[in-house]
Amino acid sequence: CQLPALKKPTSITTTHAMMMAQSMRFARARGLMGARHIRRCPSSADSGAALPPPSLRSLSSSASEDDLVRVTLPTDTSNVAMLTLDRPPVNSLSMEMCQAISMAVKGVEDNSHIQGVVFSSSNPNILSAGLDLNELYNPDPQRLPEFWDSFQQLFIDLYGTRLATVAAIEGHAPAAGCMLAICCDYRVMTDQKGRIGLNETLLGIAAPPWLGQAMVNTIGMRNAELSLGLGLLYSPQEALSIGLVDKVLPADAVVPNALEEAARWANIPAQARVSSKLLTRQEYIDELEKTRAKDNEAFCSFITSDKVQMDLGKYLERLKRKKK
Repeated sequence: CQLPALKKPTSITTTHAMMMAQSMRFARARGLMGARHIRRCPSSADSGAALPPPSLRSLSSSASEDDLVRVTLPTDTSNVAMLTLDRPPVNSLSMEMCQAISMAVKGVEDNSHIQGVVFSSSNPNILSAGLDLNELYNPDPQRLPEFWDSFQQLFIDLYGTRLATVAAIEGHAPAAGCMLAICCDYRVMTDQKGRIGLNETLLGIAAPPWLGQAMVNTIGMRNAELSLGLGLLYSPQEALSIGLVDKVLPADAVVPNALEEAARWANIPAQARVSSKLLTRQEYIDELEKTRAKDNEAFCSFITSDKVQMDLGKYLERLKRKKK
């Protein structure tokens, strides 16, 4: 049984031009393509006992260049899937990309055999560069609230999923790319390259309250104040030291270790694991649900203000000049 394919539009990133240029070169060199969502129905081999961690060889998917995400499910008895972001060049989050990730998470949740998922990228230079500036600069007034609604929903779906989630960060994860990572239960990052953090203030944008609170919950109040106020991007070792990531490894060990960690989490009895997760997260999900319309209105008002639009325009001009 299969989940529907999701189409990919064009992309523009919210992070630094150096990351953009590096990732675009990688995308052209590799000819990145997506893959169709594959859903394996529950296996009769699932006995309820602890299952072995999956290897890359035990995961299966099929390819289609029009898909935004690739959900790869195990072909053996393991209970961990992999969700791979695939919106070249840098997996920036458009409305369609947010919806695609949400749909992928929900699709995996529907498979009762699967208890854990690893989030990775088809481009090892970057997990996601953050929000798509095409959604923010000179926005369509009708589309803008729909876009923000999709971003809110992505946070809710990922932060509160029943699945044990592990982020495999092989490169950069700035801004909303960092959001994807901190929504996960565990984060494994390469020790060789990459920066991670909520750096929105450098673009003249503030993180929404619910995302700022998630950062506080992850790295503590004082570190979050510094991070959010200064728009800091952390090296892997710096991120490890403040708890923004949980493990730093050589690049070729990131995905295999993420699969092992996901299996470790997934083999905790689900009722206990999910209850413990929601014990620390549910109140923040409920608060966002309660204030969702107000948050959307505030964001749209803020992002369309003359000053913010001017700052975004200047940032885009700098990107264009650096790419030449």
